[in-house]
Amino acid sequence: MGESWRHACPHCAARLNRAFLPPTGRCPRCRQRIGPPPGVVEVVAAVALAAVAWRVREPLPLLAVAWVVLLGVVLAHVDGVVHRLPDRLTFSAAGGALVLFGLSSVVDGGWHRLVSAVACALGVAAFYLVLVLISPNGMGLGDAKAALSVGLVTGWFGWGVTVAAAVAGFLLAGLYATGLLLLRRVGRKDHLAHGPFLLLGALIAIAGLA
Repeated sequence: MGESWRHACPHCAARLNRAFLPPTGRCPRCRQRIGPPPGVVEVVAAVALAAVAWRVREPLPLLAVAWVVLLGVVLAHVDGVVHRLPDRLTFSAAGGALVLFGLSSVVDGGWHRLVSAVACALGVAAFYLVLVLISPNGMGLGDAKAALSVGLVTGWFGWGVTVAAAVAGFLLAGLYATGLLLLRRVGRKDHLAHGPFLLLGALIAIAGLA
């Protein structure tokens, strides 16, 4: 389960305007940090976009991947803070990519790639859904929904890229959890957000294998 949406500063309880948070990432009243430092989200987004632009040269597929990357950066930050992957972002990421890949298939006639991408999206989402049913405390429905866009953009480049993305996501999550346990920053029963690693694994697979 994710934490409740923040309507107030967790430090001083000052009411926050969710439509406009201070660019400093700090509470206007107590000045404690409540968001990422200035420029961090923008820099992460720029690096991620540069990585996919370096590997993906076809215009419409590049737009599809870039769309998921931009929403993925937001999703990763949200999940890292409140352990939520909002439906409005996960479904928008998958829907937008599907439309752009569909247009690419119409223009170039590459319907087999679209079929492969959709099959991978459904397969990865189903895999995560099984994990949610087996261990609801370890994985959330948001992860299964986010897996739709991850499977879609990686599946466009082949099922091997999709498998590599899933494996990379779990490896990164495992290494991070192990490091926190060794440093005694978390306990064995603490819940860690998986969304950022799911999305990062996809980025690494596309940048490295696509």
